[in-house]
Amino acid sequence: MATQKKNSSSSNDQFALFTQPLATDINESLVTTSVTASALGVVATGENVTLDETAGLQNATTTPTPAGDADDNDILLASLPTTFAERLTGLGAGTATGAALSGYTGAADNTGSDAFTVTAAPGGSITDISFTDSSGAPLNGLDSGLDTLDGTSILLYTDTNDNNIVLGRAGGPAGAIVFAAYIEETGSPVTGGKIWTVEYQPLKHPDMTNADDSLNLLDKVFIGASEDLVFSLANAPSGQNLFLMFTKANPNVVDDGGVLRITDPTIIATGKDPADQSSGVNINTGDTINTSQAGGPTTFGTNNQMIVEQEGIRFSFVTGARQNVTVPNLDQNEADLESNVDFTDVYNTMSANFDVVQLQSGKSAIVRVSAFSTAAEPGANFINGYGNDASVAITNVRVVNNSTGLVIENSDGSVNDPAISISFTAAGVATITGVKAGYQIEYTTTSDHNRVLVENGAAVNARGNDHADFDIGGFTLVKASVTTTEIGSRMIFDDDGPSISTTGTEPTLTVDETLLATNDTQSFAANFSSAFGADGAGTLTYALGVVAGASGLIDTATGEVVNLSLNGAVVEGRTATDNLLVFTVSVAANGNVTLDQLRAVVHPDPTNPDDSTSLTSDDLVTLTATITDGDGDSAPATLNIGQNLVFKDDGASITTTGVEP
Repeated sequence: MATQKKNSSSSNDQFALFTQPLATDINESLVTTSVTASALGVVATGENVTLDETAGLQNATTTPTPAGDADDNDILLASLPTTFAERLTGLGAGTATGAALSGYTGAADNTGSDAFTVTAAPGGSITDISFTDSSGAPLNGLDSGLDTLDGTSILLYTDTNDNNIVLGRAGGPAGAIVFAAYIEETGSPVTGGKIWTVEYQPLKHPDMTNADDSLNLLDKVFIGASEDLVFSLANAPSGQNLFLMFTKANPNVVDDGGVLRITDPTIIATGKDPADQSSGVNINTGDTINTSQAGGPTTFGTNNQMIVEQEGIRFSFVTGARQNVTVPNLDQNEADLESNVDFTDVYNTMSANFDVVQLQSGKSAIVRVSAFSTAAEPGANFINGYGNDASVAITNVRVVNNSTGLVIENSDGSVNDPAISISFTAAGVATITGVKAGYQIEYTTTSDHNRVLVENGAAVNARGNDHADFDIGGFTLVKASVTTTEIGSRMIFDDDGPSISTTGTEPTLTVDETLLATNDTQSFAANFSSAFGADGAGTLTYALGVVAGASGLIDTATGEVVNLSLNGAVVEGRTATDNLLVFTVSVAANGNVTLDQLRAVVHPDPTNPDDSTSLTSDDLVTLTATITDGDGDSAPATLNIGQNLVFKDDGASITTTGVEP
């Protein structure tokens, strides 16, 4: 939307053709968007815009390793374009958690790279770039395929005020903004665009085994581009003609069975009620079409040039026009033969606009507009085909002052000029009164149309200053059709996994055979440092592990070695032959570990009745803490605690007693 828009006021010998729905910006200034030209191209460059949900910046400069972080494009939130940032603030988006820019590496001189390029057709100029769906229409609630952490679907909406912005909202059009993207157009005239993304909530990433899991908007988000096509009336035949058929300068032409035909949209203009020339009557028995330059832009008139009361001009929109009878190749003799109205198909649109010019001084005009739909009826059937047209209702009309580009009257009531009135018949024919030279009339229909009749709506015997004769200047077709390229696959959101590590001095679990029934419990929770990350809190669990086999301990009573095993979640030490339970180690949900000794073990120092012993290796028993974040990603950290298990000896006792002999 940031691309410069322009009114369809005609320049010398030129008419502009556009094809995308009309819109106004927030200041109600005119925004005319445009038609897809056959050579208009939009191509993705292959540059990604990857936003990593991990706290801090991740890009080639800040995190050169690992590769999964080096290819991210994180950028400071303060770097967001002002237009984007202010619009998000106005939408109440909240506090963003991260931002990214296509191709951004974090290097001091890096300003990102174009995510796509656009190429105008010869003679055209790009007038609008926007986020669209696959058909080129604004996104309006399309399911992105992505969810919030609580499972709410994220729906996509092209911003109604700035179609360079797409919003991902939770659950519906009024839902919280989860993420947004912005097109920063580049080049003058525009040649491409960078893409910025910003995130407000973490996304639910489905791959719980990959803390750097990537999501994107494949086949959901497209870049749409449209352009102005300039139609030339240079060297149009002068005088009174049956028809004029004209297209842009240097149109695309194909050989259709030996006939050169124009593939670009073409306009055919005739008087309101032209003669059926193919039946043999003179064209002057009906309404004729003519052009006038008069030292300025070329304009349309009928009969005696200006369109007087109850006269009008019919404009038909077609494709496949025969090149040698299309302006500038059309001469005056050819323009008088109905058989030369040669084309292959109609061209449908739902909106159009035209300029009203050269009014009688000091007066205003009454303009009546009727829209129709018809089949392709070229050649001798063209004039007679007017009688078979199906009416198409006009639902909205706007009046634009071309000198300012502002909408000054809108039939929806949003803008009102007391000197202008707009009315509709039951059939959807629009009448606009108070029209002055330099005004542009824009209309929208309920469905596709391919023909329009523009008339002087004043009564034949009208008196006063409100029934001026006029000419029609630049004519603009507006069709919801743009050239698109898929870009969603390049809009990537990387997951943020939880983190956990071991820390601090581990406690020791000590049991004493003197008090065999007394266990020891110590907390290891403080020996793990963890963070859930962007996806929020999930769970923190603890589990014991064991290297099955000899522990290095010997059961005192049986002399059998004590072997380690894991019974469910509990570590057990049992005698090798008789399977007698010697000790257990268990862990609670809060990280408390308990050592319970049931049988005495051999201690190596016979001279020390309070001797201590432990397992032969610290890694024979492990304690693992596993952190899981809000979307299911997990990370473990492990302590070796085999030698944190201490078994103290119970020495023999003897005392003197009784009366000595």
